[in-house]
Amino acid sequence: MCSRCKKAAMRPKDIGLRDVFIRGLLTVLLGCGVGATVEIPVTSAQELALPVEEVGQTIGDGMDTFLILQTNLQPPYQELQDGMLSGYSIAVLNCAFDRIGIGYGLAVAPRQRNREMVRSGRADGFFLARLSPFMDEYAVPSYPLALEKWVWISKRFSESDPRSGLQTKPVNMSAVGAILGSNEAEWLLEEGYADINRAPSFSSLVSQVMAGHVEYALVDKQSFEAARNELGLGSENFELRFERYAPLVVYFSKVYLQKFPHMLNDLNDNLEFCETVPMNLEPWERAAIERDQLPSIEKLAGASELITKIRTELDGATYDTETRKLLDVEWIAKVRNGDISLAASNILENDLSQYLRKFQQASGGHVAEAFVFNLRGEVIGMNRVTSDFDQSDETKFQMTDNLNRGHAQIDDILFDGSTRSFLSQITVPVIDPDTGNVMAALTVGLDVSAALRPES
Repeated sequence: MCSRCKKAAMRPKDIGLRDVFIRGLLTVLLGCGVGATVEIPVTSAQELALPVEEVGQTIGDGMDTFLILQTNLQPPYQELQDGMLSGYSIAVLNCAFDRIGIGYGLAVAPRQRNREMVRSGRADGFFLARLSPFMDEYAVPSYPLALEKWVWISKRFSESDPRSGLQTKPVNMSAVGAILGSNEAEWLLEEGYADINRAPSFSSLVSQVMAGHVEYALVDKQSFEAARNELGLGSENFELRFERYAPLVVYFSKVYLQKFPHMLNDLNDNLEFCETVPMNLEPWERAAIERDQLPSIEKLAGASELITKIRTELDGATYDTETRKLLDVEWIAKVRNGDISLAASNILENDLSQYLRKFQQASGGHVAEAFVFNLRGEVIGMNRVTSDFDQSDETKFQMTDNLNRGHAQIDDILFDGSTRSFLSQITVPVIDPDTGNVMAALTVGLDVSAALRPES
């Protein structure tokens, strides 16, 4: 058994927690060999960065709502580093639970066991999971924490090899590979793939692809790259073909939510304020946006009807720096509480906002938001309430500079809590046809899950 696979002593202060923990410690499977387990005390959100062997418990308020969450190891979302459980999703959940004052414990096990633990009532939640009608029967999803990019991987052969002409994705429901119990494996079954080679781990699946035992495998791109690097394999060994985006959520047991009905809303309201890392647009994604989406956005920015409505709003009231700051503070505070400030309400009712709503509704789900801000960074029209009023402190504000008249800013992918979507914001200048100067800027939030899927 590896050095980290040992039983941690329960400290006296750990006694007397929620009943489910009084007579036992969480069992955490750390992959230290077949059947190897580690028993650790449950941890608060504040202590998840401690080494697994030494995790204790210093939980104050919020013990009535204490919950147990199941997860699995999947770098870079959940991973062990020097015996410490960390990763992107852990950091986001730490932040959100700390904000709402709720303690939680973690147990690491295979995905299928995690789902069964939630279904049978032995755990309060499971992450990360794709949205699934099967999970919906006994659990409720949170807002997405991450966005997986699923790709088909296959071995790349030399040009002289007769197999070099293989398709980069399977056809006619041919045999495929996926991780045992994974989101991808579930989706493949739903899509009608009956012959699925289920590997126990990423490294095993990648090795099988390299050995030619599996022709095609469906995997999350980030997790695949982590496994490939761990095996010392270069990208030149593989062919990749994008399949779809998959938002990942935390599923909470309906039994738990019946006892604490406000917890999920509180968590969702705070997820958007926790630090998230943008998903970089790959060259093909940026090219697709420039080819398929940018022309319609630039056409909108040059529409005479839009320009007329922008002029009407520009002729309205102006604000000094202090007033703009106060309006912005009130705007943000109201949004965080699920409310709308008077300034935001007035903007939503103007003709420019109505025009932007029609544009968004006609996008076929590709556009989640559209708003216009003036040369001072103040929002003057929006299809829905933005997260803040003043845009002058954001990089998109540079699009109001005349030097950028012929340019567009395309941002990387980031989850937007207000629209519940993963967006790439595209900002273009709005040019005054009379002067040739920039009069305002238009930002369109592109829902990449809808706009960049292959069938789009």
